[in-house]
Amino acid sequence: MFVMRSHTAHQRGDTIVEVLVAITVVSMVLGGAYVTTNKSLLATRGAQERSNALKLTESQLEQLKALAASGSTAVLNASAPFCIYNQTNVVAATDPHCTQDTAGNQTTQEPKFSISTTRNGNTFDVQTTWADVSGDQTDRLNLIYRVYQ
Repeated sequence: MFVMRSHTAHQRGDTIVEVLVAITVVSMVLGGAYVTTNKSLLATRGAQERSNALKLTESQLEQLKALAASGSTAVLNASAPFCIYNQTNVVAATDPHCTQDTAGNQTTQEPKFSISTTRNGNTFDVQTTWADVSGDQTDRLNLIYRVYQ
């Protein structure tokens, strides 16, 4: 004989409120993890771009030192902002060769670093600018070099 039992009084399940509270808690935890991970990623990319900018600026400074040591009049008598490419070519800072990628090649793609060297007496200020990771601001790196004659 088949007996059907009703367990409605003794059954215990999750109510819709409990399910919604659990979903809310899980969503908050996942949202917090996403925000933390995103900030960490942006900070890492920002540090990498700054490191690349420092490399390019130091390279520009080394080329400047070499040209100054050789007595290059293009460098020693420069009155307008300039940059150096291919170790010997001195061009105006507005020249496309002064906009480089992380490898130091001319580029129009992001991240692109704009290099400009300004002369003030025997002091040269090498400045590299680029759009930050978010694209909202411009980051800048300056190195100063003094030529002794």
